[in-house]
Amino acid sequence: MQSTCHRKSAKPDGDRSRLRLYSHQTYLQLGLGTTSPEIVTVGEDGRIILFRADQEGVIRTIENADSSTIHAVTFLRTTEILTVNSIGQLKLWDFRQQSNEPSQILSLTGDRVPLHCVARHPNQQHIVATGGQDGMLCIWDVRQGKMPFSLMEAHSAEMWEVHFHPSNPDHLFSCSEDGSLLHWETSSNSDTPSFLQGGRNTSINSRSAIAPAGGNQSLISAWLTGDSGKGRLEATHMLPSQTLSVNSLDVLGQCLVCGTDGEAIYIDRQVPI
Repeated sequence: MQSTCHRKSAKPDGDRSRLRLYSHQTYLQLGLGTTSPEIVTVGEDGRIILFRADQEGVIRTIENADSSTIHAVTFLRTTEILTVNSIGQLKLWDFRQQSNEPSQILSLTGDRVPLHCVARHPNQQHIVATGGQDGMLCIWDVRQGKMPFSLMEAHSAEMWEVHFHPSNPDHLFSCSEDGSLLHWETSSNSDTPSFLQGGRNTSINSRSAIAPAGGNQSLISAWLTGDSGKGRLEATHMLPSQTLSVNSLDVLGQCLVCGTDGEAIYIDRQVPI
């Protein structure tokens, strides 16, 4: 398939090393997702560009995939991605289909609050978390309905990034323009979520938007309890107060790292996981 991306190649050491640059022309590239070796990029121009790290050229471009800015993207499966945009929509795309239309669109009814970030549950690909301009943390089950499963009042300003822990997805992390970095925990072994100790603990209100479908309850993620009466959560603040905007984060094992507008990088090597 023809691509309108610009590409530049560099050969610093003969043919042994090649660096290829793909751009969204004059628009900002805002999101990138990978599932080796596939890579997908999205941005202000509303295009979706798919390519492989082990091949030359672009595999597929979906022009005009969105009339709004696409802020973030994640792979659900090798052939499926999920994007979030500036009018509060999640769009599911299936690369097995030749159509350039999304296979599913989810959103909060009546809301057009921009969504800035999305994360997929590492073990249950149908569960995703999003965060947006209003600071709300939303948990979605893409198999059910078109609305989020639960909403949590997480931050007082824009949420810039959200991550499930890659090996222990009962833990989730979010960061915000308000200078906070939150560590969330839930437990499927008890009727009441287990809460973190230490740090600055804050009560977070949660409400369920829909009820879970029937089925084996032991297989339902702890993030989809569906009981708003048990939906009062506590989240641990991982940074001192008076921190400037926390723009990005990553977590691996017990190591948590984030970057802020204060030109500072914070590293916590003993996160209780």
